[in-house]
Amino acid sequence: MREQFGVLALGQCGGNIGKEFDDLGYTVVYVNTSKEDLSTIKGTHKIHIPGADGVAKDRKKVLQLASEHIGDIVDKITTLLPQKYIICAFSASGGTGSGLSVPLMAYLTQIGRVCIPSIVLPNDEQESAKAAENSYNACVEIMGIKNLGATFLLDNMKYDKFAINSRFARELDSFITLKNTSMYGNIDKAERKQVLSCPGIAVIGRSSKAKSTAPEIVESLHNGIYAEIASKTAYYLAISTSNKSLDTNSISKEFSGIYDVFSGISESTSMAVVTGLQWPQKRILKFKNKFEETVKNMNGGNFIQDFAPLEPLKGLSFTREQVTPTNPRDLLMTLLNG
Repeated sequence: MREQFGVLALGQCGGNIGKEFDDLGYTVVYVNTSKEDLSTIKGTHKIHIPGADGVAKDRKKVLQLASEHIGDIVDKITTLLPQKYIICAFSASGGTGSGLSVPLMAYLTQIGRVCIPSIVLPNDEQESAKAAENSYNACVEIMGIKNLGATFLLDNMKYDKFAINSRFARELDSFITLKNTSMYGNIDKAERKQVLSCPGIAVIGRSSKAKSTAPEIVESLHNGIYAEIASKTAYYLAISTSNKSLDTNSISKEFSGIYDVFSGISESTSMAVVTGLQWPQKRILKFKNKFEETVKNMNGGNFIQDFAPLEPLKGLSFTREQVTPTNPRDLLMTLLNG
């Protein structure tokens, strides 16, 4: 089923994740404002934003640079990635991916694509206030996009970032290419697509033991590479294991309000995927607090004269019903002017 999924790798971080999917056989399109970053990638499909030499974590700048060429950029992306399902990989804290992801994903969803955001969150203790500002704004804006698919938040607080990239690609690929051929139950292609099309936060748990117990699978969901699960409310649960006696109800009870459970028997892999979780608002508010506290301490708060307080965590400052999304440039200009 790999051929039904494409990968849109935005910025340097997205490019690093894209390379992992490239190695697994996916079609990957790399988009960047930096020619230097693109030069480190051996991939076939690379798009450089004309006139850009990088944006130094400036989310507004990437929108301004892209606005003049957005038609060509989108045409190239949709031509190179004709798949319905698009894994969109980028960092929340950078400039190119953090800024460009919002209008691109909003537009792709409006032309019938299912975008699966794969967003890297920064290490709170090591990243700058600027990275925190970008992360907060990116998350708030992404929360305002309707009809997104499952959103994976890769947490650089958990492990080495390159190890996270590799592990995420392998875990998601394992689910996409899952092979269940048992009379005891299968998670078919339609069910896997349904799970990955579900809005909200998603996590994958994977155990090295083929016959894992329910507590071991639950532990793998909580101790993986993803941001901490912020709620017990979820929508879909998919479980694949070779343990025919596994009590899936005990895993479902870990989450309240599970709408449906898909289970299958595999020969070697024990994994679970949960989608439809709530966004971790406490974690996102940490980014906001770090940025505002830093600015406050800069010369008594007067260091940045044009600093505008960040919006409360309530979504975009405009509603998408107010935008006629006939083309991606409209979305860019709305973001720039809003």
